[in-house]
Amino acid sequence: MTKKQTTLVFLLVATLANIVLILALLILFTIGGGFLFKEKLGTALPFLFIAALVAGILIYQKAVKFIVKKFNLEEKMDPLFRPRGRRSPLD
Repeated sequence: MTKKQTTLVFLLVATLANIVLILALLILFTIGGGFLFKEKLGTALPFLFIAALVAGILIYQKAVKFIVKKFNLEEKMDPLFRPRGRRSPLD
């Protein structure tokens, strides 16, 4: 596999894992919110949804950094964003 193909596969798998993670967190937060808020769960749902999204994003970022470092994927994948060279002010 080329570096671009490896990067694409990694991003697709990571995105699917992120979606599953956020859905699992949403279910857990809703169940927990049901115990805490009982009659006011409908009011708390938007906040629980936002909390699940934020928690999912934070866990996703930490997991991706850990996986890339652990399996040394930096050299096996193509960078998504290439740094541009700095231009001198005289150019």
